Amino acid sequence: RVERMVANAQAIAEFLESRPEIKSVRFPGLKSHPDHVLAMKQMSGGGTTIGIEFVGDQSQVFAFMNRLRIIDISNNLGDSKSLITHPASTTHRRLGVEVLAQMGITESVVRLSVGLEHSTDLIRDLDQALN
Repeated sequence: RVERMVANAQAIAEFLESRPEIKSVRFPGLKSHPDHVLAMKQMSGGGTTIGIEFVGDQSQVFAFMNRLRIIDISNNLGDSKSLITHPASTTHRRLGVEVLAQMGITESVVRLSVGLEHSTDLIRDLDQALN
């Protein structure tokens, strides 16, 4: 199960990295990640959670999240179903601005927990929500 989720996350991270709406993709399976080499020595894949920073503000990010059809909005991550969360307004909302900045959590950051759905279905869902 986890191998499928990791493979899905890799495909999605690669897709997102190519999109102009995306400022950065934080996923250790990508060669662009600053700890990619170390992660690949220690892990058999890049994991199942992707940090995504959008070009734009919180309202644009929320609009994107609301357009998703397969991926559900949730505060909990790590299920077999793909889920997305906005940490600045949910899991990390009580932290101060300085702490959030140190953690790289801005109003335009989401976390995507990739599940067992087919990667092409998830990519299509992300693509239609971005468009």
